[in-house]
Amino acid sequence: MEIIKPKPIVSYWASGDPCLKIQIWRNKLTEVNVFNTKTLTDEFIQICILEKHRIFLHVNITGMGRTTFEPAIPTVRQTFFQIKKLISLGFPQKQILILVNPVLPNENGLNALKLLLRVFTEFKPLRLRFVRLSVLYYRQLENNNFVVGNNNILKRDSTKLIMLYLTNNQGFFKDYYKLIEDYQSIISVDKGDEYLIGIRELLPFGFKNEWIDSDCKRHKLITYENNNRFKPVLNLLSNSSAVRCANRCLLCPHKY
Repeated sequence: MEIIKPKPIVSYWASGDPCLKIQIWRNKLTEVNVFNTKTLTDEFIQICILEKHRIFLHVNITGMGRTTFEPAIPTVRQTFFQIKKLISLGFPQKQILILVNPVLPNENGLNALKLLLRVFTEFKPLRLRFVRLSVLYYRQLENNNFVVGNNNILKRDSTKLIMLYLTNNQGFFKDYYKLIEDYQSIISVDKGDEYLIGIRELLPFGFKNEWIDSDCKRHKLITYENNNRFKPVLNLLSNSSAVRCANRCLLCPHKY
């Protein structure tokens, strides 16, 4: 008689730096656990190796580490070598998704993106085949000026000090898509079309986004709030889905 296994639980560390809160989630891991992080400490790497059968990493590299924007975040070089260490110790590369979020919509952002694409397509063993990009959102005012679209970022006193670097270049997207086109034969880019968490995160662990129970009824492993692909309904490992962590990145979209 076939034994019907319980429906696997998909969990997500949705907010802040998981390396700062290991004690919160270490003993709460479920069948699939997705971590979003900008840092990869040695302690975190060791846990990922031990739990590689159930951890998927979203590693966010903006190119602004160790700058005013992200003073507590490692540089691209430091992060590159930590990912290299992670893979060399046996963590599957197919369980790592590189995110560049946010991309600044100006020359600074383009230069950072050029560096990241070059680093992660030319140097072994991290020749990626897929990367997820997200351009910093701006909204237009009545006077036709543009401001950062996230109110949590906009209302911070620190934002006023860096506005010079947050200019919205009107010709940005032409150069942005040209850059992506130049790399299209080397790397695939998600420009916002994929689910925040979906089949990409499930397949490495042998799951699709469906589950058949003992009554032969089909269920989704991941559902989405109001069918919004950017709002997966998951078990949260973090205490909150929208709290700014102690790293205090200036462009963090979350509130205090």
